[in-house]
Amino acid sequence: MRTRERILAEATEQLLAKGYASFTVAGVRDRLGLSSGSMFHAFGSKAELAAAVYVSGMLDYQRTMLACLDAPDVGAEQAIRAMLAAHLGWVEDHRDLARFLFATLPDEVTGFAEPELAQHNRVFFDALARRYRELLGTAEPGGGGYPVAHAICAGPAQEYCRQWVRGRVTARPRTLTAIFQEAAIAALATLTR
Repeated sequence: MRTRERILAEATEQLLAKGYASFTVAGVRDRLGLSSGSMFHAFGSKAELAAAVYVSGMLDYQRTMLACLDAPDVGAEQAIRAMLAAHLGWVEDHRDLARFLFATLPDEVTGFAEPELAQHNRVFFDALARRYRELLGTAEPGGGGYPVAHAICAGPAQEYCRQWVRGRVTARPRTLTAIFQEAAIAALATLTR
């Protein structure tokens, strides 16, 4: 494993265990037995390292969702149902990482993460928009297009997952897949009336 990959793996472990405020580059450096020069050659700051963890997690999440959204020979409704199931499953399988991804990041971390995520986000949101257009036809919900569709489709599952990763609810997200799928399809149907 290359040094940068080792640093990212260790940083992920420490960041998820300690939280951003208590996370340090020195802690990662010391755990890996690296020199300060090696650390700062790979990542210039705590914020840059935390942003790399965030981007890595988001890309893993997006790859999982895109596999459902871009599945060949699958209709829009099935793709959206599969995307919701994948979302709930991913959060359950990556609880600590999901908690970090759901958190409000400090501006210094966001500043490093946003440029790297921009192109990936476009691909992801284009795939979502395409599936919502397929399902809804030419309907423009409230003039808001796919963002409205996505909010009413994924919003309830996302909110439940936020509560679950914080320990405020106990039912595992996967156990509620059918409920969230049916609610999403019913909610989306209101946009074509």
